[in-house]
Amino acid sequence: MRRVVTAGCVLVLAAALVTGCNTSKKAEEATTAAKAETAAITVDYGKGLNEDGTLADVTPSDYVTVCKYKGIKINKKDVAATDKEVQDQIDSLMASYQTTKEVKDRAVENGDTVNIDYTGKVDGKEFDGGSAKGYDLTIGSKTFIDNFEEQLEGHNPGETVEIKVTFPKDYQSKDLAGKDAVFTTTINYISEKEDAKLTDDFVKQNLTAAYGFTSVKDMKKQIRENLEKNKENDYVWNYLMENSKFKDIPEEIVNARVDVVMDGLKSEMATQGYSIEDYMSSYGYKDEKDLRASYYDTCEKTIKTYLIADVIAGEQNIKVTEDDVKEYFNGQDYSAYVETYSQSYINRAVLNSLVVKYVMDNAVVK
Repeated sequence: MRRVVTAGCVLVLAAALVTGCNTSKKAEEATTAAKAETAAITVDYGKGLNEDGTLADVTPSDYVTVCKYKGIKINKKDVAATDKEVQDQIDSLMASYQTTKEVKDRAVENGDTVNIDYTGKVDGKEFDGGSAKGYDLTIGSKTFIDNFEEQLEGHNPGETVEIKVTFPKDYQSKDLAGKDAVFTTTINYISEKEDAKLTDDFVKQNLTAAYGFTSVKDMKKQIRENLEKNKENDYVWNYLMENSKFKDIPEEIVNARVDVVMDGLKSEMATQGYSIEDYMSSYGYKDEKDLRASYYDTCEKTIKTYLIADVIAGEQNIKVTEDDVKEYFNGQDYSAYVETYSQSYINRAVLNSLVVKYVMDNAVVK
């Protein structure tokens, strides 16, 4: 009786390593998951990179003339984090600590999530897939057919309601298409979310080990600093990309990055029990060539950032040291990341961050 929904798959490729890293328990859990994902399909994140993170077998200056990067002018307002942005980050973090309570003393309203038992019948007979117990349904989500959800509004937990609906004429089950049905539905309770109270004690108990926050004040300070670092990162790369001049980049250089994305996608699909063919069919790609082409421009942009960073690093003798990597990971153990992503890929991310830092250190901030 539920509507058929094709769920999309979002591929996140080493996202935490692109702009910076705050290691945490969640990050370590993500790394553990990444290991499991790559068990079936090996993903070589370091493909096309030297051990120090620079592009392998490439002379960067052959493909880019980097703009003047010393003394670029930056308006502080362009890289400052607003109070709303800080609060949004806090709200997002605190959402993972929400709890739920069972409410039974009020009527169901639009937007509520209700826990229900239901049994569906057509012509007085039960049918396959028409019954469930303990199902959580959000009223107004249009998850169920016809006006099923609306008929629960105004009723209280503990009530049993006879809900009458008509299956669509184009319903996937031909035996039910266009038929009238009655669902005997018992409302067990309404689920309400309760926000955790943000206090210094809460931070110490839940966020210090995971994120390094020591108090509410420190939490806000670190979140603001991280937001501003990300804005500075984006500002610098946008400036360098817009003002530098590029020559045509050989396809084999870009395709090395496309290979990584494709392998990552195949690995992700495999862990979910799907094939790359399933993915292409769901999203309308003709074949792997067509899918690869969809990633090409993004991967080319990535290579352009590598070229710019390699030129600046070469001119300013910027090299990644072990201390730099430790600082990037806030002094925490990063061996799991090396095992998953390779030292060369991690060095690539750290090199990019060092280049941004150099440009920011030599910028004129107003």
